[in-house]
Amino acid sequence: MKLRITSLLLLLAGGMGAPVLAQGQDGPTVTGESGLFTLLDGWTLPRGEWSFGLYYNNWDRLVAPVPGFDPVAPLTDDWDYDWNRLSASVGWGATERLEFALMLPWEMLRADDNHHIGVVNGKQFANEIDASGIGNVRFGAKYRFWADEPAGRALAGNLFVELPTGDDDEGVVTGDTGWGLGLDWSMAPNWVSRVGFRDPGDADDFDVPEEIELGIGNVARLNERFDWITELAATLYQGGDSSPDDAIDLTTGGRYWIGDAGRWAVNFGLRLELNQLSDTDEHCPIGGLAGLTFFPRRIFAPAEPVPVAAPVAPPPVPEPAPVAAPAPEPAPVAPPPPAPPQEIEEICLFDSGSARVDNRCRAVLDEVALRLKEDPAATARIIGHADGQGSPAVNDRLAMQRAEAARKVLVERHGIDPSRVSVESRGSTEAAADNATAEGRTTNRRAVIIVRLGS
Repeated sequence: MKLRITSLLLLLAGGMGAPVLAQGQDGPTVTGESGLFTLLDGWTLPRGEWSFGLYYNNWDRLVAPVPGFDPVAPLTDDWDYDWNRLSASVGWGATERLEFALMLPWEMLRADDNHHIGVVNGKQFANEIDASGIGNVRFGAKYRFWADEPAGRALAGNLFVELPTGDDDEGVVTGDTGWGLGLDWSMAPNWVSRVGFRDPGDADDFDVPEEIELGIGNVARLNERFDWITELAATLYQGGDSSPDDAIDLTTGGRYWIGDAGRWAVNFGLRLELNQLSDTDEHCPIGGLAGLTFFPRRIFAPAEPVPVAAPVAPPPVPEPAPVAAPAPEPAPVAPPPPAPPQEIEEICLFDSGSARVDNRCRAVLDEVALRLKEDPAATARIIGHADGQGSPAVNDRLAMQRAEAARKVLVERHGIDPSRVSVESRGSTEAAADNATAEGRTTNRRAVIIVRLGS
């Protein structure tokens, strides 16, 4: 048994080292806020967008000792139980920085082991744990303090309240109002970290311990539709009349996006409670999750490279026509009008749903910057475009973000005067290719840079 568990642990830990191909994709967590499986990230839902999550989760936990009770073995042995939750959640982006989430759980606690006693959620159990019922409704809010969208970094804070709607007589909740808060950080390119605090409230005549929550997670983009997610999350119990052992969960699994628009996803994962691995003869620390979610996709994997359009060659300058010999006392001849300024067009391609400037785009912008430096009178106009997978408002905003990201490279990387570079958005109104195909959408996710030479 120990050998099997060790092999599983090595397999799960390998998920942390999965190849990172591009920025990952967030979705609804098991509590409704946007993030990975259980870890919230630094992003929020776009304004006016909705999310939905339906999850089944299984955790393995240890009961808390009965206060003041010190029996002989085997009553002193740790007693583990299965904590199962079926939950439904909705999320809503109130502004570009603020999201709200509502989650309704059904809780089930199961264990059967003679000559054992313990406390769960402030209720004492003996020999058997068989409790189920509606849990506390959770209402949460998350506010994004800061974001660097091209780099994929963001910082947010979250606050939640757990309303006393659950069945405390069964022991699935404490019967009191709970609350908590946290700080959530999305770190480039594919990492998430979180620190939080939760007070589950107190039961009748029992002070239930508070919880410190720590976690780090990784999203590996395997292809355009498949994300591999790995989380390491710790729950550290503090104070109370009696506390169980701390829990450290290693969870790894996939999020596979389905449907034409790729907003629905099937979620699955395997979970190990690492603190119980020391005694697998007594405990079975294996759990997991399964879920169906809906989320407006923010970042896809990069598509296959498409050749960047070559610069347009300047039109040939016609040879001047021969001038006839002047007649006696000729009238003055007006000079010909100056030729119109020459324009050169370059194209930057972007990943779906992303405004991040990759190395290919950066090379194109390096060429543009060189032309601007060689011709101090030249200007650049950057027009952002989207592929039409989102709503018109989302596409218009994303197209502008792509134009601004390209402008930022010219201004900050190359020192081009900002007054020489203008930006605009066309959203998805001017498709260059068919949005019904993956190749066409790749072509349409672009920023067009038009350099107008002044000499």
